Amino acid sequence: MRPATVVASPLDGPYSPALLGLSAATSSPWSAGEPVARWLAACRCVAGRWSVRLELRGSPRVSDDLDLARDEQDRLLGLWGQGDQIGHFERLGLAPTGDDAAIRRAWLETCRQLHPDRYYGKRLGAFAAILAELFDRARASAELLGDPRRRARYLAELEAVVRDEADTKAL
Repeated sequence: MRPATVVASPLDGPYSPALLGLSAATSSPWSAGEPVARWLAACRCVAGRWSVRLELRGSPRVSDDLDLARDEQDRLLGLWGQGDQIGHFERLGLAPTGDDAAIRRAWLETCRQLHPDRYYGKRLGAFAAILAELFDRARASAELLGDPRRRARYLAELEAVVRDEADTKAL
């Protein structure tokens, strides 16, 4: 395996060429099957923070062999299956609000349910990746909603979508 090379291109997306060691003029310093290349290809940006996205092979299934109750597994699969189809407020279990205290309480409750330390030492199987992704998404939502300016912009976007849907139905 050759050492990584420094690339002077900016980070420009979830699968950044700079992180992958790629530029427009050069090819990857690693072959696609090498562990480092696979790990770097799994990196993604969530709310300005880089993390490793764990891809699941196939569809995760509810199993009695894990240290999670079946109803908890069903709940996690349901949340994970919604992916990016739900908004930031829904991800934290809130109705759209500007109340900082309500957002903080919802974030703490979400942490209590999804934080990786809650599941330390348990057999989770594919649910470890699901929990990591759900927690990353919830953290990104809490950070966005916790900033008053970003929350105001987001609420304005939500109102614009509602107005557009109302206008479309009126036609």
